[in-house]
Amino acid sequence: MDMTRKVITYYDSMGGNNTKCLKSLAEYLKEEHLDKKGTPLDLANWSQVIAKQIPQQMNGSDCGMFACKFAEYLSRRAKITFSQQDMPYFRRRMIYEIVKNTLLHP
Repeated sequence: MDMTRKVITYYDSMGGNNTKCLKSLAEYLKEEHLDKKGTPLDLANWSQVIAKQIPQQMNGSDCGMFACKFAEYLSRRAKITFSQQDMPYFRRRMIYEIVKNTLLHP
């Protein structure tokens, strides 16, 4: 969810088209806004997008790493440049960051 750009984007490293998830995220956003801000959120001018030009995983075990990397890159507004081949490195890096309790600079 990008509050600045007013867009809810669904990222699926397996190439799915989960429109139900998009609708659920929109409903969640409206409910949270009402709860936290006390006013309804009008999503009429918002876009809902299923991202298609994104890296795809080539196995059934890297979905968590892909989700983490999508979140990291998007939070930095960085261009998504990783691929399946980067996952072993990202796994080792994540273990290091957890064990050392520190985040490495991207």
